[in-house]
Amino acid sequence: MLAWTALLVAIVVSFRPTVPVIWGDTPPFVESALLTLETGKPTVAGGRDPGYPALLAVTFAFGGDLSTVVRLQQAAWAVLMLALAATAQTATRNAAGLVPIILVALYPGLLLFRHVLTADLLFAVFVNLATAGLLVATCAGRTARCCAVAAAVLCAAVAACLRSQGMLVPIAVVLVGACVARPDTPARLAVIALSVAAALALLAAGSRFGASDSDQSSTVFLPKTLFCNHLNIVLASDAARREIVSAAGDRADATMARLAADFAAEPGRWPVLGFFGDACLFDAALDRDVADDTGSAVGAASAYRSIFLAAVRDRPLAYAGKFVHQMAYGASVAWPPYGLEPAIPVSTDDVPLVSDIITRHGRAAQPIDRQGAPVRIGLLSDLPGISAYLFKALSTAFVIAVIFWAVTAVWRRRPEFSARAGIVVVMWAASIMTAAGAHTLDVWRYLVPAVPMVSLMLSLCAVELAACRRRD
Repeated sequence: MLAWTALLVAIVVSFRPTVPVIWGDTPPFVESALLTLETGKPTVAGGRDPGYPALLAVTFAFGGDLSTVVRLQQAAWAVLMLALAATAQTATRNAAGLVPIILVALYPGLLLFRHVLTADLLFAVFVNLATAGLLVATCAGRTARCCAVAAAVLCAAVAACLRSQGMLVPIAVVLVGACVARPDTPARLAVIALSVAAALALLAAGSRFGASDSDQSSTVFLPKTLFCNHLNIVLASDAARREIVSAAGDRADATMARLAADFAAEPGRWPVLGFFGDACLFDAALDRDVADDTGSAVGAASAYRSIFLAAVRDRPLAYAGKFVHQMAYGASVAWPPYGLEPAIPVSTDDVPLVSDIITRHGRAAQPIDRQGAPVRIGLLSDLPGISAYLFKALSTAFVIAVIFWAVTAVWRRRPEFSARAGIVVVMWAASIMTAAGAHTLDVWRYLVPAVPMVSLMLSLCAVELAACRRRD
């Protein structure tokens, strides 16, 4: 009762006024939402994923505004905190398992995203609800187990629609869920089959695969991201260089010089990746250089894709090494010291841009000027020095917990703990693997949605270690 009271107090004191905060990703999300409303189908701008714009579009259609979206995000965050606590209580049957969940409820990295108009918060909610569903399934009877797995599959599909980073999550949920549920009757098998079919339909219609690209940046976004964030492999590969020369033609020398300049831009900004990939990603002149004779975005996207694949085929070990290095780094900062500013930083340049987008689409502009009153985050952000050490310690504890789980699984002891901790590890890896393989985990924002899974892992291991000590 004391642990639940502390959690509820943490949730209540963490609430802030429903003030929308504009970041650099917000304008393309708003543009995509208004285009979706106008076309009647998922349409994206600026390379965004369609799930979050669909939520914005529905909110606007029912008369809501940007503040309404913040209220929805705050409500979703509160639901997630309660669901995590119930999952930890169910899986561990120990009040100590709620302590890491209380820390998540105070974590600035999640608190600030309740106000920011991006997909991060809702992605975190659904990917962690999918994990919670799988964990609850391990504690339930067969019928309830199948229903929990089905719910997890649907949550994973929604997460993948919100952000492409979650594309591996539905695959992981289906594979793990099939092992957990093991439906032994036609009715239970039908429940799982229907959930998978619904998830596939949702992904086909509402994910990046089903969205219509409305601008050049959306058309080239994915292949150019792969190309630019593996530019070191591209430039080191003779096969990729030949592809660049073939695509650029008479512009080959200028293209290679531009790539070298982009590669050398802002050294040290992304130390794990080894270079700043966004200098290339936002270099619009590259699109013209590598496009076909028509100069179309489709031609540029095809060229980026061919160059990247040529580089990976030529240097597969270099790509594999980068991926392993990124995953190891992700584990070392699994609970990143993120959002430790006293207030949420506001992109003042993008505030008038959002207003212009809303006005251009024939809607009444909203009062979203946040230049003078930044939103305070919470308690732990007011203690940045202490909080940074706390989160580093929690990240180290997560690595130790994973090692403990691996040893336990190899020795085939404590099967219930091994299964539940294994689910969390698989889901944590699936939620960050796409970012590790396509972009970089130097951007801590990509790690924040997986933090609740880190807390669940710590809950499971802490209770298991305490039980081992009592048995000894």
